[in-house]
Amino acid sequence: MNFKHILLVILSLSIPLSIAVSNVTLILLTITIVLEGDLKNKIRKICSSKWMVSIITLILLYYLYWLIFGTYSDTLWILKRVSILWLLPVFYSTKFSYKTTQKAVFVFLISMFISSVIAISENYGFINLNGDNWTWAAFLKYTDHNVFLALSILILIYAYYKVNLSSLIKNIFVFFLFVYLFSIFSEAGKTGQIALVLLIVVYIFQELRKNIKKLILSLSLLFMSVYLIYNSSENLQKRFEKEINMVLNKESSNRLLLLQHSVEIIKQKPFVGYGAGSFSDKFGAINEETKKIVRYNHKTPHNNYLYIWMELGIFGLVALVSIFYFQIRELKNLNGGSIMVLLPIMYLLIMFTDSYFLSFNTLVLYIYLSVIIVNYQYRPS
Repeated sequence: MNFKHILLVILSLSIPLSIAVSNVTLILLTITIVLEGDLKNKIRKICSSKWMVSIITLILLYYLYWLIFGTYSDTLWILKRVSILWLLPVFYSTKFSYKTTQKAVFVFLISMFISSVIAISENYGFINLNGDNWTWAAFLKYTDHNVFLALSILILIYAYYKVNLSSLIKNIFVFFLFVYLFSIFSEAGKTGQIALVLLIVVYIFQELRKNIKKLILSLSLLFMSVYLIYNSSENLQKRFEKEINMVLNKESSNRLLLLQHSVEIIKQKPFVGYGAGSFSDKFGAINEETKKIVRYNHKTPHNNYLYIWMELGIFGLVALVSIFYFQIRELKNLNGGSIMVLLPIMYLLIMFTDSYFLSFNTLVLYIYLSVIIVNYQYRPS
């Protein structure tokens, strides 16, 4: 195993557990790939993929809008986040061995198991890793951890049914699955929980659409399981009932105000936008209430589509959607494409509830899993 492959395995271990180690590993991996040489063929490979071209287009739009509209309060912050996207074309341009990929995924699942055990221990008061900061689960924000768990569960399901594994590994995966499920449904985050259920429904339809009996049975078991989990968890009920009651009673909330005012701002300049990193300044300038919301560190409207649309206009929104459209097209050409397209579909879903595509942890996760999926197969979109 060469140095590049070792770094991928280290990255698999560090993503759920350490941002610092992940950063160092990402830098070393990028340098290693660049020093491999063969840059001409690598650039050709990147340019032949509409998925990669869409990513580069979004990055360049942010840089262009910074030059045209100038610097706002969050410009440097957003440019740092967007620049992380350069890693995906770089990693896409190289290849990792199949054995390395298997090892990397297994190490990632072990790392998520460790993270889940820590998160569960925190939830039930066995340890106190993050003090009074309830917004963290193990080493990730609870919203990010929820998404990590949802994708880990999907990986386990796929590996169990579609990959040739020994009985021992399958038993380990079943144990991991129960721990992941216990963790995801005992945490505060709702996005990963909802997305997981929806994606399992999609996967069941994909796999069993030709067998109506198995399809109905599988969906029935899924919904019965969700019903039992919901009714056995007081914390889960409180979280969802609170949100439902707020909607039914038309109660105001920071998220609702972010949504309403973001739409109003976009309506004024829907085609052009306001500039990279402009959201906090423009939103906070509406009134005292919105200024207060920004002070509470709400730098985005908690909706990736509105966020990019507001700052980059319709061109940025089209570039964002194109990334996932062309990724789905490309992944469909790979073996096992039915499960692989669940990664971009999940991001298309969760981006309605927050800026996951521009949040460090979930962005790195997207890059990492995209590389895992395509590293040994290449068919351009």
